[in-house]
Amino acid sequence: MNPTIEATFQKIPGDVLKILFRAREDFSCDEPLLELGEFEVRELCHALGNECRAAEEASGQKAVALERSRSRFVWINGWQSWSFAGEIARMERPRRAFYKRVLNVFVDHPAEVALRQRARRFLHRHDIISHFMLGLRSGDLRLALVSDNVARYMGTSAIGAAGVGRASGTASSGSATDEKAGDSAVSGARLVDTFGASLYLPPISFLLRGNKIRIFAYAEGGNFRRGQIVARVAVLIAPGYFALKDKIAGLWGAHGRFEDLRWLSLEAQSAKGAGFEGGGASSGARAGQGSEEPAHPFQGVIGGYESWYNHYTAIDERIIGADLASIGANNNIVNNYFIRRGRPTVFQIDDGWELAIGDWEAHPEKFPSGMAALACRIRDKNLIPGLWLAPFLLMPDSKTAKAHPEWILRDRDGAPVRAGWNPNWGGDVWCLDLSLPEVEANLASLFDMVVNEWGYRYLKLDFLYAGLMRGAFAGRKGGAWEHYARIMARILEFSIAADGSPVAFLSCGAPIESTAPFMPLMRSGADTREHWEWPQLRLIGHQGRPSAKLNMQDSIGRAILDKTLLLCDPDVIFCRTERTSLKDTEKFLVGMVAAMFGSQIMSSDDPAGFGRVPPQSGQLSEPEFTNQILDWYQRIESKKFGVERSSVRVREVYRFFSREKAVYGMINLSDREQFSDGAPVPKHSMLIFGA
Repeated sequence: MNPTIEATFQKIPGDVLKILFRAREDFSCDEPLLELGEFEVRELCHALGNECRAAEEASGQKAVALERSRSRFVWINGWQSWSFAGEIARMERPRRAFYKRVLNVFVDHPAEVALRQRARRFLHRHDIISHFMLGLRSGDLRLALVSDNVARYMGTSAIGAAGVGRASGTASSGSATDEKAGDSAVSGARLVDTFGASLYLPPISFLLRGNKIRIFAYAEGGNFRRGQIVARVAVLIAPGYFALKDKIAGLWGAHGRFEDLRWLSLEAQSAKGAGFEGGGASSGARAGQGSEEPAHPFQGVIGGYESWYNHYTAIDERIIGADLASIGANNNIVNNYFIRRGRPTVFQIDDGWELAIGDWEAHPEKFPSGMAALACRIRDKNLIPGLWLAPFLLMPDSKTAKAHPEWILRDRDGAPVRAGWNPNWGGDVWCLDLSLPEVEANLASLFDMVVNEWGYRYLKLDFLYAGLMRGAFAGRKGGAWEHYARIMARILEFSIAADGSPVAFLSCGAPIESTAPFMPLMRSGADTREHWEWPQLRLIGHQGRPSAKLNMQDSIGRAILDKTLLLCDPDVIFCRTERTSLKDTEKFLVGMVAAMFGSQIMSSDDPAGFGRVPPQSGQLSEPEFTNQILDWYQRIESKKFGVERSSVRVREVYRFFSREKAVYGMINLSDREQFSDGAPVPKHSMLIFGA
């Protein structure tokens, strides 16, 4: 145990069991990881007391089964939204790239090296590593440890030099007597408490070895005072999938968590809900403020069109204009499912519009009329103008990097920190030093331009993990998580435009724990693709490779977070017959996974080419497939689904079930027919019953 950290169990009536980690003395964290404590599974079950015994009785399973590594499932969550998530068995571990190792930057924890050193075991596979949340399952009995550090940020005022915003609620000092108040009140009014301590705590990682769980915080650069809360971990036990989901929904305040995104959803009653002029379901009660009625759970689906999987970076004003002209002119799925029903519909321009990564201005040759004119054209179609940005990245040859080399995050040797490698952009990618006031001011200016001058109301913010990289910060003191929280809060100042209309943010490539308080509409897996797999990247072990299969694997793995912590974006679905190798059964599987386990349905099919290409023999035409998937969407529209791995012996096969158990079935993502519960499940397919 770390002598500088005191760990205590706390159980307040009406609340869940929590482990509080406090500083025994003033200290600064100079190492990448701060060890918080170690606990045995039976110790946690004993601390749960009667709650554990009730869960045992309801599930018909004894808690001792959670200690049996050979037969239990372990649910792990990767560092960010492109990293692996899902249930694994004892000897399984997520793969990492071994040939082009820089690809691991896209999925790794910033202190991955330090984590793996602590997880290493001689002549054995390394300890199981999970971030933010760790779960154990045997039968229907489930034990989960989750970082209690994701209360929804609701401040909308400017953050001053000390990182303090105007309060929209009460903030806790983090003391023992204030702990209960702090759990709900951190709901986001401010970034620091009365005494200047950060309300958003360093993100948590778990290492599981047999029956022992070690807990670490990514706290490098942090300064902690005696008695200060350094971390909080909630301990949950439940006799079933939905019983656990309900508990975490209560812990994270899911009933009011998504109020400021309701204007985007199917819950809106008319096209005015698109909210360009301040309308929408939450305009009068934004973020739960000013509403006398308690919020009900988020029920809707967000959706629309995005350009990426149609054109990738090969876009220009003419191409986007053609998409815009065609999106409401035929029976494509966006028109059928959203526009014609008067539902809010996003039209999002993805990567390829900008001059360069880091130079966020319209490419003069590709978009000569500028981005404001394009947003106006989108709005004239009664659609929500959307735009892609990677705000924390910049390329070495960008104008920004050349004009402001001091803005670049550097390591202790003075070299730029490499935040990734992308051959589409020309190679190595660098990132900004978020500790610098000048960088904060520049980002604020960028979002002011995009929102208030150009008029975009749905912003896809990509590669956000770059904001939590390790480095020798040259500006404000503090840890990477503190700089990240301050900048995210600053960006959220633009969640209401100058004209009073709401603005939504989709977070992508995002560290889940540190991003969820600010932007809960989040990608739930690696990028999808119009092909089932990417064989070359699979061969070298790239965990975050774009592929339809991998995207679904992660989206299934994070399904329990949907509408509890996040509004999960499973990426786009495909109805088209051209420029894809996906079979009808695979497209159906992609579409159903998105609808059953996510909260956003986007399309990237070519709207002008709808139905233009004849299907191959035995294949449905695009109109036929679109009608089929829409029919199934109608059948399951009001249902809530759970999903879990079906066997410790077989990977990539899952069982799913609706809350009331009326609809159920199997999913097989593997490359061969599998048998589950005695029934054959064809490869790359879904079997569904009861709908």
